[in-house]
Amino acid sequence: MIYIALVIVMIVAVLITVLPVVRKEDLIFLDDMSDKSVPLEERKRSVYKTLGEIEFDYKMNKLSEKDYKRLNNLYRQKAVNLLKEEKEKSGNIDQEIEYKLSRLKKGELYE
Repeated sequence: MIYIALVIVMIVAVLITVLPVVRKEDLIFLDDMSDKSVPLEERKRSVYKTLGEIEFDYKMNKLSEKDYKRLNNLYRQKAVNLLKEEKEKSGNIDQEIEYKLSRLKKGELYE
């Protein structure tokens, strides 16, 4: 009977450990933020969330000042890169709209 209880406890422990990894929920991987297959909004959310957690951990004295500065700078740079990427995408959309408007005004887009 004890062995069965131990097996059940071990199974529960393994499930608790493995399920978050399998689901990939709320896990932040450094590579996710540079992976272009992950939507931009998701990467931004992840970076902002991480910045908040770094700030929180520092205020709770869980991070040294050296680690705080290093991580904070790293993720701020990632946020800047994501904002630049977002601006480039919106710039392309603006250019495309301007191009299509100019063609429309010239009557080139009418069929």
